[in-house]
Amino acid sequence: MSPDASPTPPIPGPVTRRTAWVAAAAALAALGAWVLLIWTALDVDVDPESPLVEVLVGALFFGWPHALAAATAVVATARTAVGEDADARLLSLATTGRRGRWAEWGAAMRAELASITAAPRERLRFAAGCALTALRRGWGRSPWIVAAACAVLFAALTLATSRASLHGGRTGSLWAVIYGPPQITLLIVGFIAAWTGRSMRAGLEHGAAALVGILVGVLFVAIPEGALWAREAGVFLLDGDAPSAPLTAAGGALDAFKATTLIWGLPHWLPWPVLGAAAGARLRRRVTPVPHPAG
Repeated sequence: MSPDASPTPPIPGPVTRRTAWVAAAAALAALGAWVLLIWTALDVDVDPESPLVEVLVGALFFGWPHALAAATAVVATARTAVGEDADARLLSLATTGRRGRWAEWGAAMRAELASITAAPRERLRFAAGCALTALRRGWGRSPWIVAAACAVLFAALTLATSRASLHGGRTGSLWAVIYGPPQITLLIVGFIAAWTGRSMRAGLEHGAAALVGILVGVLFVAIPEGALWAREAGVFLLDGDAPSAPLTAAGGALDAFKATTLIWGLPHWLPWPVLGAAAGARLRRRVTPVPHPAG
């Protein structure tokens, strides 16, 4: 097997009733977090005219990807973490879906763990050590290439839209960059990587790398552009709104940073690599026949 060969899709474990309940609870927790966030943002206690239905609709509108991703992650984890005890399940979760020689290494480590039967502490130490090694190594070059490409692409997009809007209607440009294009990019990257890598893990690795690249690319340009907008136009880069008090360059840069990392950017990007990776892996399994032992 070559180092870059794709792993044979393993037969996943069953989805039990307990897994389904945990997945449902994870989805409800994600929606509950959005309810709390929107409730706080609208300050419903101070403004009782903001009806609860607005909070619930907002939570469903913004939070459904997070709820779906949370439930998907729970089910995928349960199906991947297969083993007779917690140590075996940990090692299976950390090593399943690797590529090439790392797939062979994972299979060998799982076999080695199965041979350790005397000391539970030794089994735990061995499984934890192998899991840490699996997380640190074996990523390959392609996730880093994806991260660099996304960083360059979104830095150029942020700069182009910022200057076009600054020299045009000055209606703000950051909103159009951080809400929509990143979600689509992360979904596609996760899907393609999971499809070609024949595992959800491959999709998650490349999706996470793309997310970091997008974040770095946008921030690298948005922070100085936010300061430039404050100096030349006195408005925010996000949407072109003017604050009640004069806007300083530092304030414009800080608003661009907060919009990208805390409000409209990163929190809304997080579920899409998971959804793309899950979709790609699931569709690949459907079109790829799973070999069955003869006999």
